Amino acid sequence: MFWDEVLGLVVVATIGHVMAAIWYAAYKGNWSICDRKIYDTSIQDKQMRRELKNSLWTPMHAVILAGFLYAGSFTSRSWTSFFATLALAFVWAELWHYVSHRAMHLKALHWIHAEHHKSHVNGPITAISFSFSEKLIFDLGFLGALAIVDVVVPLNFHGIVLWYVGYLVMNSFGHANFEFRPGDYNSFLGKLMTSTTYHSLHHARYTHNYGLATRFFDRLFATEWTDYEKLFHRVVLEQRPMRHLRERAD
Repeated sequence: MFWDEVLGLVVVATIGHVMAAIWYAAYKGNWSICDRKIYDTSIQDKQMRRELKNSLWTPMHAVILAGFLYAGSFTSRSWTSFFATLALAFVWAELWHYVSHRAMHLKALHWIHAEHHKSHVNGPITAISFSFSEKLIFDLGFLGALAIVDVVVPLNFHGIVLWYVGYLVMNSFGHANFEFRPGDYNSFLGKLMTSTTYHSLHHARYTHNYGLATRFFDRLFATEWTDYEKLFHRVVLEQRPMRHLRERAD
């Protein structure tokens, strides 16, 4: 294993906790980025202790990726394969996350996802708080499918690493209790991409808004909350947070 591969695995293993530490500092220090609060509630220390304990499973991303690398997968190092792998990882992650996430909301499978949903309002550590089973299923499904493709079309390890870095960084934003996107976000980019408010509604209401980075599959399968954009406008432009979990705008 080369030094760049080791470095990539270390980054994937630790960046989730680095981001959690940054948002914890922002939350405790009342940084200006926290001004546009989504839910007007405080995060209890008990919740953060539970989430910190669950976060011990987060480096599983890197462990499973290292296993595939050791087995001989993802050996291409060309720039073409780098960008192709990154694009494929993005598309497959959107589909796999939506399908597995919706499945875990079925009664028979909800035990896998229940630990993550104990946090009804997101906090600094919620983004890395998952059960062992959930992390294992997501990573095996995500990387396993890419490894199968790699048998036919060689994929690039660094493309996968960059996807994980983007996923872990943006997922930490997505689980904050503040909205950092601009007021006109839903006029263009936000028509396709999700936001922190978008995923906060999923946690508070326990259903709908299953998407990862995009709204595509939620719109396709009619699982998007219809009052999302109104609430985004309220949080960002009016700076009026929601007062209770089931609060609606329509």
